Amino acid sequence: MTASPGTTSTAVRLEPLPQRRPIGAAALAWAGYGLALAAWLLLPWKHGTESAGGWMITLGIDLTRVVITAVFLSAWRLWGAAGFGTPPTWRRMVPALPLLLLPAFPAIFGPVLADAPAWKFAVGAFGVATVAFGEEGLFRGVVIRVLLRRGVRPALFGSAALFGLLHVVNLLNHSHPITVAAQVLMTFGIGIGFGAVVLATGTIWPVVAVHFLMDFVNTIQAAAPGDDSGVAIPDLLVNGALNLALGLLAAGYGLWLLRRRVGLLRQLDGRTT
Repeated sequence: MTASPGTTSTAVRLEPLPQRRPIGAAALAWAGYGLALAAWLLLPWKHGTESAGGWMITLGIDLTRVVITAVFLSAWRLWGAAGFGTPPTWRRMVPALPLLLLPAFPAIFGPVLADAPAWKFAVGAFGVATVAFGEEGLFRGVVIRVLLRRGVRPALFGSAALFGLLHVVNLLNHSHPITVAAQVLMTFGIGIGFGAVVLATGTIWPVVAVHFLMDFVNTIQAAAPGDDSGVAIPDLLVNGALNLALGLLAAGYGLWLLRRRVGLLRQLDGRTT
């Protein structure tokens, strides 16, 4: 039976936003996540865990990462497509193993462990877990899957670009512009590497684990991220160069992995046409 013109029009209007406007949906997810985090950083309280206001900001940011990501995954029914329901079997874990170089490099060559009580490391681990779930769930779960309707490469590079631009918000956390610029470029490269692994394996859990390890290593080291306004410019440039090297390493591996999975690219492109 042929649907009437009115019925067809209604069906089109009722399509979810990711199907009608994948680029707009990706931009909405990025803006919703970024603005929600920025709102906490704009509160007129001292950041950190030395005051009640600082604790509230820290906890608010941690919970916001989880809630915003879960809302988009649930509203657009992307939990399964994002790879949260796909078990990380050994075969699926293998393509993610080279990414372990990203946390290993700063662990070996970075600063010594910070001198802090155990409870601070526990708080840091909780915060890092929310970062790993929130950022991977949003960018490698929501954004990359939404943009797949435009093709594999637009999805990979588009999600990586939005992931990098998200880190501009760190300017509100008193980070030096040199540090933030390096973070944007580094996370763009990491987004390519992580996105390629998710597309190649069908599961998101390996990159969530690597992301957690990367940030946790940084948290427990003496030079954990924070207010670096007083750090000398040469030191910032050296640290930025190291971050860029890690980003290039991740991007290079991601592009190589995609070339190795030509059949996968054709299969994914076929699903989105």
